[in-house]
Amino acid sequence: MVELTYSMAAENDIDFIRETYQENIASLHGNHRTNDDWRELLSDKSSQYYIVHREMPVAWFRIDMEDGELWIGMIQVKPMVHRQGVGRYILSAAENIARKKGIQRIGIHTTEDNIAARRLYLSAGYEVTEIGPCTTADGMERVGYTYQKGI
Repeated sequence: MVELTYSMAAENDIDFIRETYQENIASLHGNHRTNDDWRELLSDKSSQYYIVHREMPVAWFRIDMEDGELWIGMIQVKPMVHRQGVGRYILSAAENIARKKGIQRIGIHTTEDNIAARRLYLSAGYEVTEIGPCTTADGMERVGYTYQKGI
């Protein structure tokens, strides 16, 4: 079995990031973004983007730092590798990044309809710390869940 690895995203990863985002846009409640939009997002130093590889890229994730906590801002996995441990690997990778930065708490948000993500977070030891209304990128009001974990 090929092991997963991750590395910082670079500008040459934009096509992969955009494509994977589009493949998952419904579950994200997202909106269309151009390569220029992604280029701008990748240049914002307040977030860090990572590409997850097997023999080729299979996923990406973003982390943000806020008030001494690391937040996983987004996880995107190619549909062809859903339910193959990539999401769990990303959570573990983000936790390792947090530890290296001396951060002791990590969090992530999702919506009530993303059952697979909610199950993953709970099974990985994250606890629901908040449930309440949220507005997603597509402008719709939904019920949001916040999960956090001490590491």
